[in-house]
Amino acid sequence: MTKSHGKGLPALALAAVMIGAGSSAHALESRSYAIEWFSLGSYSQDGDCVGGVNPPTREQYAKSFELLGYSPADVKKLMDDYAGEDDIAAANARDKLRMRGRIDGQPVNAFVHPWAVTDPKLKGVSGPYSFGFNLDNKAGAGSFTEPMTKEKGIDNQLFRALGCIEQFRGTFNFRPTFWDFIWGSMKETIPAWLMTVSGEDLDKDGPVTVTFDRAVEQLVFGPGGDVTADTTYRADPDPRSHHVLKGEIENKQLTITEHGDVQLLLDTLSFTEFRLSNTHLRMAIEPGGRLNGFIGGYQPWGDIYFGIAQGGLAYEGMIINDIPGVYYLLKRYADAGPDKDGQNQAISAAYRIEAVPVFVVPADRAK
Repeated sequence: MTKSHGKGLPALALAAVMIGAGSSAHALESRSYAIEWFSLGSYSQDGDCVGGVNPPTREQYAKSFELLGYSPADVKKLMDDYAGEDDIAAANARDKLRMRGRIDGQPVNAFVHPWAVTDPKLKGVSGPYSFGFNLDNKAGAGSFTEPMTKEKGIDNQLFRALGCIEQFRGTFNFRPTFWDFIWGSMKETIPAWLMTVSGEDLDKDGPVTVTFDRAVEQLVFGPGGDVTADTTYRADPDPRSHHVLKGEIENKQLTITEHGDVQLLLDTLSFTEFRLSNTHLRMAIEPGGRLNGFIGGYQPWGDIYFGIAQGGLAYEGMIINDIPGVYYLLKRYADAGPDKDGQNQAISAAYRIEAVPVFVVPADRAK
């Protein structure tokens, strides 16, 4: 069992390692956490989208019909049908929107074939600030400044791509609508994500290891809807969601110093997996034992697009103003992992995470 917080737990809560060939040993202290909140690291500010944010869905759909070549009169009728009470006419308008892609002149599903839709040229963030990390150790013209650490060269092109869509806008204290919906829907049904921090004395500065796991169980919630601290979870033995990286604690801040890969399985009905390369982490260790901060790295943008596009017209109509437009935004701002044609297949990203102290045991141990 891993130690969640404080001192004085039995020796079974500690992992012992031998240092050198002699008989001396140092006990490693471990504290584990369950991630209770996960969202895009958005730092939305007035004026960070030139001319305002991208249009709401109803306006964007009218533009989609225009891009298909419909006359102004036809666009007005289709939009009236879309929002009207005639079920047949509304279904026809929705079908035209769903099938607005064109391959060899034939209609195709716009969400399955976004490249077959004319680029609506949605705007990205032009403001100077974003949460995140300097992933490439550069401070180029396309990078941000971190508003909390004041570091230059911050790479969070995912925020640049999505941050002018109203539903992705947010701040450190105001959660983006899209993630409030998605994470709020997933967190009660998917196995919990776990982090374990191990070191000689976690109340002092020094090197640590940071272990990521997926639990067997879902998150446990209290009557107020918050994740319950000090609950015991079993770590899933599936190696796909088990990763150990070197880290450091300094001045009550946890960071990763070994920028390797992290993969955590998610939900097949939304985002199937969360994959990062060149992983960075910065978490404040709060007085009550919680962790609060950011994780970031380079993420395959195809994973992000799939998580958005699989909702089809329902997601587009309720949450996202133009899903093929999101495809073009991600493609435009992707900044790593070029393929043979030079198109980047990964995009820099930073995610806000909050975690509560828990206990973690092996999957074969009874709770």
